[in-house]
Amino acid sequence: MLKQLTVIFILFAHTSLPSLFAAKIIGDLDFNQGNWAIVGVPMHNYNMLPIQKELSTFISKDKGLMQDIQKRWDLEMTFEDKCDYHYSLKFYRNQELVRTVNLNLHCGYATYDGLSYTFNPDEFNRFKASAQEIPWSRISFSDLGKLKKAVNTLERSEEIYWYDDIKPYEYGGFFMLTVGDLAWNTNLDSLHQAVRQKLSSYGRSPDFYLKMYYYLVQGDYMTVRYFINCDQPFASRVNKNAQMYMPWRSHLHNKDQVSIVAIGVDENRYWRLINR
Repeated sequence: MLKQLTVIFILFAHTSLPSLFAAKIIGDLDFNQGNWAIVGVPMHNYNMLPIQKELSTFISKDKGLMQDIQKRWDLEMTFEDKCDYHYSLKFYRNQELVRTVNLNLHCGYATYDGLSYTFNPDEFNRFKASAQEIPWSRISFSDLGKLKKAVNTLERSEEIYWYDDIKPYEYGGFFMLTVGDLAWNTNLDSLHQAVRQKLSSYGRSPDFYLKMYYYLVQGDYMTVRYFINCDQPFASRVNKNAQMYMPWRSHLHNKDQVSIVAIGVDENRYWRLINR
């Protein structure tokens, strides 16, 4: 049964502790399957670096480089992660975003999935040999119908990469569910499938898009929170049978417009694609 649980966020770190373990933060990506690309997006930082201007927003499809850094980036955890980021490094397979790693090239750490690891800034220089500058556009919509049309059109086009997960905007809004009182070692993949199956009993699987927001292990118990993107009729059916953490709301709730970032398209190309 889906249950609501008050969440108390506890960070188990302390800045005086040594690094706990090393992790290959892209070790699980199979670069031999599919067409891969790495996109680097510079981020505003109060200590801007020359390489941000040199490379700007770039794309690399060098599979040899990907496989090499996959072996080399065996990084130790750090809690010295108070600096701003210089780059958001995004890994795409067949134009679908599968991993985002944020990098600080001055303080020297990489952040993925809420945890940070020591990172040698010299490693970032390895992208210089294969990096190609790529345009990007921030596009805003006050009409969700036009947003959905634009997303569908751009997704059918080649060489376009979304900065964030775009699938939520195939629906009119979202709600949130919390599943609590789980054993601390609950398999998240199995739970995801169980929640999906339960939601499917309220409609067809294309009626919603399920995504985990976060999970929290507290003592012997785990709590998991999900975003469910859908249209309002589907949310109403779920609400009759399960207690929502947050009821359904439109993507335009409390705001005038929704903005998306498309990498690989400038303004001229955007209008050519939309109007063809």
